[in-house]
Formats: sequence, structure tokens, C-alpha cells
Amino acid sequence: MNVETKEDRRVKKTKRALREGLAELLTEKSIQNITVRELTDKADIHRSTFYANFTDIYDLYSSIENAVIQEVSEVFSENYTVDSKVFFEILFKYISENRQVCRMFLGKNVSPTFYSRLTEMLKEAYLICWRTEYGFTGTAEELEWYVHFYLSGSLAVVGKWADEGFNFSPEELTMVFADVNDNFGEIIKSKFSFQ
Repeated sequence: MNVETKEDRRVKKTKRALREGLAELLTEKSIQNITVRELTDKADIHRSTFYANFTDIYDLYSSIENAVIQEVSEVFSENYTVDSKVFFEILFKYISENRQVCRMFLGKNVSPTFYSRLTEMLKEAYLICWRTEYGFTGTAEELEWYVHFYLSGSLAVVGKWADEGFNFSPEELTMVFADVNDNFGEIIKSKFSFQ
């Protein structure tokens, strides 16, 4: 194994420990009450290592937020054309594998900036998906209202799942979302004139 690969692994491990440590602390207290020392103790990372990567707790939080937005965006862009059941299996697997961080961002203490960024990204993804899947070529403002309605409900359910400690299995949630998605798709197809 070369030195660069070993360093990359170490950096990834350090960032993962900080990410999970911050997520855990944020379930206990607000970000402004978390100190770097408290976080580095929880993550078992030296303070100098923290400062080699981030300027402060807010910088780390911003980095995590950007990473989660990017990761969720990739889940959508790589999988939106698959069957809805398969798509939701992939999405909920991602959430399940990143429980602490997703709880931090999707639970009751959701950051307004994160929620806004996530909603905007998902809105664009769903507009592309529905236009592709249903052949819609118009720019109907009404379609955006349907997307907003769909996303608000979906994110509320995922937030409830996070707040309740992910006690509903990903498989059960997949079935709920796939059913709703398929039925919602029928509404969209019947409501708009697709070519």
C-alpha cells in the first residue's frame, strides 16, 4: 500500500469520526454550545488534527451539509430512471448507512438552510424525472406546486423516521414511498397533457 492511499484512508477516517461525533452531539445540544474540545474528545481526534481540516465547528457543519447535499444529489441523478421501489431502496439504504448524519439534517432540528437547499435540489431532480418519465415538455407552474406538495410530505415522513430513531424498517418505508410515488405519478399523468 502506498503512503498516499494510507493518508487518504486516515483523512477519511478522521473526517468520518468528526462527522459522526458532531451529529451525535447535535442530538444533545445546539451547535453554538458545542466546543471543539468536546467534539475532538468524542471523536477521539487531537485538536490540532481538527484545526488542520476545519477552522471551527461551523466550518465542519458546512462541510458535512455540502457533502450530504452532494451525496443525495448523486443518489438521485444516478438512479431516478430506475423502478420507484428500487430507487427508494437505494435512497433509504443511504439514509440507513448514514443514520447519525441524516438524523442531524432531517430530524426535528433540521437547519433551515439545509432544508431549503435539499428541497431546491430535489425539486429540480423531480421536475427532470417527471418530465422524462411522463414526457411532459411544458413549463407549467402548476407542476412545481405538485412537486412542492410531494416533497413536503416526503421530507416530513423521513424527518419523522429520523426523529423516532429509524424504528420503521427501510423495507417497510420503501413500500410506503413506492406506493405513494406510483399513485402520485398517475395523478400527474392524468392532470397534465403529456406527449
